[in-house]
Amino acid sequence: MLFHVTMTHSADDCPAYHTEKMPDLLASLGRLEELGKELNVKAHTLLWGAPEHVAFAVLEAESLGAVARYLNSIALTQDFTITPVQHVAALVEFGKQAMARAAE
Repeated sequence: MLFHVTMTHSADDCPAYHTEKMPDLLASLGRLEELGKELNVKAHTLLWGAPEHVAFAVLEAESLGAVARYLNSIALTQDFTITPVQHVAALVEFGKQAMARAAE
C-alpha cells in the first residue's frame, strides 16, 4: 500500500533556527533506512522544502501503523497528513473493469 505524506513544522521548531536540535534530527534521519527495514516501510521518495518548513514522502507499507511509527521516529515536532494513494495504472485497470461489468 502506498502513502503520500506531508510533514510540516513551525519556524519555532525548526533545527535551522535552533541548532541544538540538529544532532537529534540528523541521527533520526540517519536511522530511517534501518527502521524502514525493521518496520517493512520503503521510502520511495523523501523531499524537504526547507524554506517553507514542509517535507513530502511517498512510502510503501503494509499498514498505516507502520508508517506512523516510521514517521514518529523523526526527531522533530512534525504535523503529518498521511493519504493512502495508488498508481494511476491501478486506477485505469479499475475503470476498465467497471466499464466491462457495466456492459454485461
